[in-house]
Amino acid sequence: MIAPTPFFADRGCHTQIYEEIKALQKFGHEIILCTYGLGRDVPEIKIVRTINFFWYHKLSAGPSYSKILLLPFMILTTIRTVLKFKPDIIHGHLHEGAIIARICKLFFPKKKYIFDMQGSLTGESLQHGFIEQGSIFHKSFIWFEKRIVNWFFVITQSESMLKELETAGVPEKRRRNVKDGVDTDNFCPLPFNEEIAEKYKIDKNRPRVLFMGLLEQYQGADVMFETFKYVSEIMTDIQFIVIGFPNIEKYKEICKDYGIEGKVKFLGRVDYNILPQYLSLADIAIAPKIAITEGDGKIYNYMAMGMVTVAFDRSVSREILGDTGLFAEFGNAKSMAERIIWAVNHPDECKEIGKKARERAVHNLSWDAVGRRIDEVYRILGV
Repeated sequence: MIAPTPFFADRGCHTQIYEEIKALQKFGHEIILCTYGLGRDVPEIKIVRTINFFWYHKLSAGPSYSKILLLPFMILTTIRTVLKFKPDIIHGHLHEGAIIARICKLFFPKKKYIFDMQGSLTGESLQHGFIEQGSIFHKSFIWFEKRIVNWFFVITQSESMLKELETAGVPEKRRRNVKDGVDTDNFCPLPFNEEIAEKYKIDKNRPRVLFMGLLEQYQGADVMFETFKYVSEIMTDIQFIVIGFPNIEKYKEICKDYGIEGKVKFLGRVDYNILPQYLSLADIAIAPKIAITEGDGKIYNYMAMGMVTVAFDRSVSREILGDTGLFAEFGNAKSMAERIIWAVNHPDECKEIGKKARERAVHNLSWDAVGRRIDEVYRILGV
């Protein structure tokens, strides 16, 4: 597998790659992951890294010039690994991974190739301000992305992304929604963790709302803190628990501006393996993502924990939650605030919704099911 990202850094993209590998190993696949020198090793995963550069320390998501400069080193590392490991299939994550796989195909034309697409390259670049809407670079990215998705068999995680692939001209026989998943053994309903609560001065007797994810504008973080302001105007004893990074200082300042700094607890980056203990701190979770077609792995974790999720009404969130979530008008902070207030005031109803969410996660959203669907694609390719 090719993962041109600083794996592992306790965020959604990396979680998906990690869990995919573990699921595929259960089906007898031996996997080696090629990734950057930056990042930490995780149990059960064989990793080959590029050399690390002192000037590269970006763990958060999004495009950067540093990543472009590192691509040649990723290409060399991948080619060396292919020569040594002699894999049957080369599985590239993200668009950069597909580009590296395309170069590998020049040297290894008989190998089987697959592109694991987690979102739109053009959309992400726009959201991060890497390119400007309507610019020549924007048009170039659109053209290049259409080329990339037509190189190999493409797997993705939502029907929305599948429709994007159809629009880009990818034939039905070369695209598949394998969906996302969650480890329902690790992520399961847990009692309130008193030790963590004491550490961060979280009051068990006051209502609590939790967010987990990247603190980025394109992830809906700006709208989320505006939502917190509206909720706190109605519910003065509310507590907001924020698990994630980067930009913590930026959002602490925003909380001061909104007058809610005493109500928001920033817990920072949390190790994925102990994350369920932190999710036990609240029964209500929010998913404010505003990227239209991107997946949202945090929702799967919320569901497996038996939490009720308040999400913006977008097709991907509907696809994941089904009838087990509370939906706010897309991008509307006041609407999301209203849904959170309703959830706080209706604990019994929310408990039932959380139970249904847990059941849906166990029966439909396990990583074993995802692994089986990817394994089927491997078999289609003749592996």
